[in-house]
Amino acid sequence: MEKILFITDAMSLNYQALDFAAFLCNLTHSKLTAIFLENLEYEERPPSALKSKAAESGATAQVDTHELKSQCCEMNIKHFKEACERRGINSAIHRDRGVPLQEIIQESRYADLVLIDAETSFANQRESVPTKLVKDVLLDAECPVMISPVSFEGIEQVIFTYDGSPSAIFAIKQFTYLFPELKQQPIQVFTVNNGKESDHKDVSNMKEWMNNHYSSVNFVKRKGNTNAELLEFLLTSKNSLIVMGAYGRSTLSNLFKPSHATSVLRLISQPVFIAHL
Repeated sequence: MEKILFITDAMSLNYQALDFAAFLCNLTHSKLTAIFLENLEYEERPPSALKSKAAESGATAQVDTHELKSQCCEMNIKHFKEACERRGINSAIHRDRGVPLQEIIQESRYADLVLIDAETSFANQRESVPTKLVKDVLLDAECPVMISPVSFEGIEQVIFTYDGSPSAIFAIKQFTYLFPELKQQPIQVFTVNNGKESDHKDVSNMKEWMNNHYSSVNFVKRKGNTNAELLEFLLTSKNSLIVMGAYGRSTLSNLFKPSHATSVLRLISQPVFIAHL
C-alpha cells in the first residue's frame, strides 16, 4: 500500500484517529494524505458551533465566520504536520473547499485506502453513528474504507466476517493484498449458519486460500440471528481489526447488509475495514 487518505473536518482534527492513521502508515510504510474538508459553500453549522471548534484548535481571533474557519484550518494543518513529523510519517495536505462527499469520492479514486471517523459530520445537529456522510462514503467510495477506532491499543487478531458471497471474498482479498504485514496475526473467520446449506467445495477452497496467506487461521461458526451473533462475537473480541464486505451494494450478501454493518459501527469501538465490489 502506498497512499492512505485521512479524512478530517478542517475545523476539528481528531487526534485519536490520527494516532491510528500513524500506526497504519508505520505498519505499511505508506504516505498519509490528509483531506481537510472546509465545506465553504453549504455550511449548515451555526457560528457558535464553529467558534467552539475553532477554540479547540487555538484559533481564537474575533473575526467573521469565513476568516475564523480559515484560521482554524491553518492551525489544524500545522498540528497535523507536526504530529506526522514527530512520528516520522511522510505526509501531504489537500485542502478541499467543495461539497465534502463529492471531494472524498473523487479523492478515493486515486487512493489505496480511505480512513474516516464514524462521527464525521457537517450537519447542524448531532447525528447518530455512523453519520449520513460516513454511510454515503461507504456506499460510494472507489477504494476500501477503514473506520477509525474510538480508542486504539494495538491489533491482536483480525476478524473476517464471511458468508460465502462474492462480496465477502472480495473484502477479504482486498484486505490481504493491502496489509501483507499482518499475515502472521491470528485470524478468525466468522460466519453464521442461517439455515442454508454451505457449498462444501466453496468452503474447502476458502480454507485453502486462507491457509496459503495466513499462518494461523481459526474458523468460527455460529447458529441463529446473524446480527445478534455477529455483535456478541465482536463485543467479546478485544483489540481486533474487523473486515466486512459490501455495504449495501449486493443483494446476495446477508452478513453484510447495511443494517448489520451499521450496528457494528454504532456499537463496536474497534477499527472496521469495509470494501465492496
